[in-house]
Amino acid sequence: MQRLLSLLTVFTAVLFFQGCTTMADAAKGEGTGKKVTYDASYDKTWDASLKGLATIKDLELVSENKAIGQILAQRGWGVLQFSYGENVGIFVKKVTDLQTSVEVVSKKVMQTNIFAPNWSDEIQKAIKTELNK
Repeated sequence: MQRLLSLLTVFTAVLFFQGCTTMADAAKGEGTGKKVTYDASYDKTWDASLKGLATIKDLELVSENKAIGQILAQRGWGVLQFSYGENVGIFVKKVTDLQTSVEVVSKKVMQTNIFAPNWSDEIQKAIKTELNK
């Protein structure tokens, strides 16, 4: 009986953690998110991306690298949000001198969590708001 209980515990743990993602997964997720092209320069769009992200109270900036056009953010575990957290990658790329694309990749920390939001639309809306100021 003890052996069966141990096997069941291991099996449950494997299933529980099988669908987990990390910040590295968000950083490598370029090409899998929601992409919008804005009629604005790279610098203006980069600044709007950072300012827009700052307006979203639940997400925290983890890192930014303007040279490669990458912003990483996350929301940690929270009982009130019914979530184990999310990892977000924002990829800013120059299209032309007057156009810049922004792709947002939102990854649930635990893939089985149905309550974790996809941050793509909210972040794109915040960027657009900042660009229109």
